[in-house]
Amino acid sequence: MPNDTERGDTQHGKISYINFADMRLRAGTWMQMRSLFDKAPDCDVEFAAALHGKSIFVTLPASVTGKGGMQAGHRYLVRGFDGRSDFAFSSQVIQVQERPFYLAHLEYPDSVEVRVVREAKRYEVAIPVVVMPEGGGRPISGTIRNLSATGAMIELDAIPGRVNGKASITFATLFNGREASLNIPATIRHVHDEDGPIRSGFEFGNISQSDKLVLYYLLLAFSSKE
Repeated sequence: MPNDTERGDTQHGKISYINFADMRLRAGTWMQMRSLFDKAPDCDVEFAAALHGKSIFVTLPASVTGKGGMQAGHRYLVRGFDGRSDFAFSSQVIQVQERPFYLAHLEYPDSVEVRVVREAKRYEVAIPVVVMPEGGGRPISGTIRNLSATGAMIELDAIPGRVNGKASITFATLFNGREASLNIPATIRHVHDEDGPIRSGFEFGNISQSDKLVLYYLLLAFSSKE
């Protein structure tokens, strides 16, 4: 991701300012819109498309359209995560349309603040989880004991499978005040079943864009408590 300017390191990564086009956002990338206008609604949206230098198109939930909802002229702070970097920019609503799809046209930002996430850091947690071994084995209950953007160490009620075997990891968390369920594909990297509870290390696989966003903001919440 090319840098235009850099502002130095923070606790969570180096902040840079780049052109919006340099992010090469994929359609479907989740973003949060937080109002900078008291009466405008906050919402989660998906990036749809962009006209270079002119406007950005995002899909809208129906609940923020219509009377009392998002209107042209409202200004927002837009934040998101592209799987590698946290990004943010401010923008004003140009137009809201309800047909044929719920869309908002946003002003094209002059620049975007980007922070590359340091993925290696792990956080001690206690999150209930269900692990489903590949091949139709029975679900195994457990507790995530440490978590990062790339993997987890989980205490389990049973051995999840052989080392380098595949599994899916399912757990719930709160995201924007609502419960979100994550279903993450993973590879078993080690299993320890001696002298205590069964502990297994998992490396995450190809996580969906929506789950990446929820996982990232969950980790950000843990880091802010340190």
